[in-house]
Amino acid sequence: MTQATWNGSETMRRATAPAPGASPTPAFAPSHVLDPIRAVDEAVRSVLAGLFGPSRPPARAATAPAKGEPVFADRLFALRHAEALPADARSVRVAAGTVITPLARDLLKRRGIDVRLAGAADVAAAAKGEWAFAVEPGAGWLGALQRSFLEDSGLWRELEASVDAVVEWLSDGEGRGAIFVTTDGATAVWRACRAHGVRAAFANEPADVHRATGTLGANLIVVDPAGKSIAWIKQLATAFRRAGAPRDLIAAEYEHEHERGTA
Repeated sequence: MTQATWNGSETMRRATAPAPGASPTPAFAPSHVLDPIRAVDEAVRSVLAGLFGPSRPPARAATAPAKGEPVFADRLFALRHAEALPADARSVRVAAGTVITPLARDLLKRRGIDVRLAGAADVAAAAKGEWAFAVEPGAGWLGALQRSFLEDSGLWRELEASVDAVVEWLSDGEGRGAIFVTTDGATAVWRACRAHGVRAAFANEPADVHRATGTLGANLIVVDPAGKSIAWIKQLATAFRRAGAPRDLIAAEYEHEHERGTA
């Protein structure tokens, strides 16, 4: 080694040597330590976002609702719901579990409509729905059944005892549900289901009502009074109301899939 080469090596050593008392730095030390739990969480979020997209825009904390502010309690807020908001709407309240589709989210953003989180009281009020009943004339005890419905502190509206009258009332608004007591249940269900927006089901026991509302979003429950007491029919009606305002669950799922495909 020549003197010049040695001098250059010594200069480089001194320039890269650690200060006295300092711990030497490993040549390949990582810039940070990766948290494995955080890494898995971020990976899962990334996969879900790719499959379903963001569920909804960040919602503000629940506060007292403004007068006339729309409250949405269903599980899917689609484009048609956003389009139906009043022209002067500046905000909409949604339940904590509501999913806003991408197209609906984009429209809300363009219109400058804020999404706010609805409180439990607001959701309960929106989910109550409107309820009606109709009882075909027949045995004398059916008159007592009518009075029993009417005595439920105004919870039920009485309709004309015909399929056409019930269908017309259901078609006048969303979130409506009716129970129709008739001895010709099969024909009533068939005729009602031919009307747009009517989802009729026949029920003999509360389990039938639960299935119809949980899988179909039934808004019309048809009951044959034969072999049933007033208390039993009222139990069917109670199960119907407990499911909340009727919603078209099948159409909502289809709409969600369609919007995901066109987004």
